[in-house]
Amino acid sequence: MASYIKDIKKENTTNTTSGDKENIIVAGGCGVESVEIFNWRQRTWSPLQSLPEVHLGATSFVYNNHVTIASGCFYHDIDDMIRMNINPNPDLSMHWSRCPVKLPTKLISHSSVLYNDHLIITGGHSRNSGGVLECIYEVEVVPPYTVKTLSRMPEPRRLHSTQLFDDNLFIVGGITTHEYQDNLSSVLLYDIKKNRFKQMTPLPYEVSEMATVRWGDNIVVLGGADKRGKGLDTVIIYNVKTGQSDMLPSMRCKRQGCAAVVIGNNIVVMGGKSKRLPDLNSVEAFNFESYTWQELPEMSEGRYLHTAVVV
Repeated sequence: MASYIKDIKKENTTNTTSGDKENIIVAGGCGVESVEIFNWRQRTWSPLQSLPEVHLGATSFVYNNHVTIASGCFYHDIDDMIRMNINPNPDLSMHWSRCPVKLPTKLISHSSVLYNDHLIITGGHSRNSGGVLECIYEVEVVPPYTVKTLSRMPEPRRLHSTQLFDDNLFIVGGITTHEYQDNLSSVLLYDIKKNRFKQMTPLPYEVSEMATVRWGDNIVVLGGADKRGKGLDTVIIYNVKTGQSDMLPSMRCKRQGCAAVVIGNNIVVMGGKSKRLPDLNSVEAFNFESYTWQELPEMSEGRYLHTAVVV
């Protein structure tokens, strides 16, 4: 295991997904409309324009100089997307506006990735489409904004996570119902071009409400909830080529429903909840060179099932 982790550190300290980006935008969460931005270099949080309504269990992506938030809501499910222009720099003068793209149904607790000019959406919960979904949708984010169903997963999933590796979508964990006892440990590979599924080696345990990031040829799984609905502080690094799982040092807090991004050689994890109320506003970062977690300045308020992107 030690040599495996050493290889990961060597491979990825010069090959990260964030490039020269140094800002994190975090938005929404349970009962939260606020949006804020963290400057990595200055280690400071600043407010941005609040969302027009609470977005819980949404997903987000950056495309064409906009941060876009897809669906997810607190009081009612929605199929809309909203976006904010981040060029040249996001600030309080920037407002959220409705995006012309519509989702195929009203969704919450789904997962999505940007694939070329398309948003690939998996699973989630929809009150108007029969509960927990097994569908994989493709939504064009450019005109004519076509929406279609690509395939159906072997089982429905919500509160899961997805990461993209070339044309392969890895679908990780989640829950098939509304009961934590139905958490999944499975990892499913969906080949987008061939429209085929492959069951991969599962995770070491069942988990939902976790955050994931891509790190080289690996998926890092952070926190989440176990089969008893208890928050986790554990961190798994899962190699998509070998199916091998190893444990990274645990986070300082138990975090279910957290969000995570990659900045340089660091994984930054924000919010979530543990056994105690209220929701967490704490932030911590794992550095692959020092192989340790460190605390970062707190967000302005606690967040659970929020969303975050790097810009």
